[in-house]
Amino acid sequence: MRAFVLALALLFAAMAPARAVPLTPLPGGDRIIMSYEPGLEGPAEELQASAEDTLSRIAKDLPDLPLPRVVHIQLVRDASSIASVAPGNRGAPRYAVGVTYPDLGVVTVAMRRGAEIVDPRATLDHELGHVALGAALGDRAPHWLHEGFAYQHSAEWSMARAETLAGMVWMRGIIPIEQLDRSFPAEESPAQRAYAESYDFVNFLSRRGRWEDPADDGDRWPFRRFLREIGEGVSLDQAARDQYGKNIHELFDEWRDDVRDRYIMAPAAIIGVIAWTLVGVLLVLAWRRKRKLNRIRIAQWDFEERLADQRRRADEAAQAERLRLIIRGFEEQPPLAPSNDPPIDPDLGN
Repeated sequence: MRAFVLALALLFAAMAPARAVPLTPLPGGDRIIMSYEPGLEGPAEELQASAEDTLSRIAKDLPDLPLPRVVHIQLVRDASSIASVAPGNRGAPRYAVGVTYPDLGVVTVAMRRGAEIVDPRATLDHELGHVALGAALGDRAPHWLHEGFAYQHSAEWSMARAETLAGMVWMRGIIPIEQLDRSFPAEESPAQRAYAESYDFVNFLSRRGRWEDPADDGDRWPFRRFLREIGEGVSLDQAARDQYGKNIHELFDEWRDDVRDRYIMAPAAIIGVIAWTLVGVLLVLAWRRKRKLNRIRIAQWDFEERLADQRRRADEAAQAERLRLIIRGFEEQPPLAPSNDPPIDPDLGN
């Protein structure tokens, strides 16, 4: 019974709304209003200073369209606090480290998610992309366009998302564009496919020129005019035909072929890189082995030369010692005794 009561209490505690963390307003700022959880004043000042530059950079992709008049940024320490400071109890995905409410111009950013430290600057840049696109297009932008556009203006490329996209290509799991907006569930894992696909498709649109020719670099202008037409009330398909010569489904098919070419060839390229890397490693190992053998050979030659030199010096010393002994032997011989024989007169022989 006690265990049941404890489990029931824990259940109600989990269902109860999280207590909102206190937020302190940061002085200054006309368009950028900043509030932060106590203890985060330094990061809050840095984010407030960078936000205006980020919005100015994003505005280049939204020519002649409305810009955000006021942006309220909330900085909290942990992602678990995001939902508690959401305006109007609108909540937030449990996995989010940043959330935007474009219609209200409110952005909430976390410094970490549990033990995971995140980059609040990259998160804020992403969320400001949502704010700017919401101000420019209102509710006319589909979810995939919102996510892809925000990705365009933040440094949050990750190998994990590239691997997700590669897996989708190989497993033929590309989500049809008409289903893409319904593929952003509240849980993080199922949504990763939709995020990865949206990011790559919008990136494809941003770098595609007016024509299908890959050499036609549009320098983002077709993409910018595409967004401007949507903001002016033109339908997504019509804006795509006006700026790219194809409707959005045809562009999606073109992107799908492009991404398949990129990721189908990726394993072959990786194998090639691995093969060349292996060849390089073998060449280095062979060179090091040859250098080691050369050092051994040179050391052996040096040893043999020193040995021969020692032998030569030993021979010379031995010869010198023999010569010394010979000389000493002569010096130690006694002098000859005087003879009593008369001298020989050579004349007597005649």
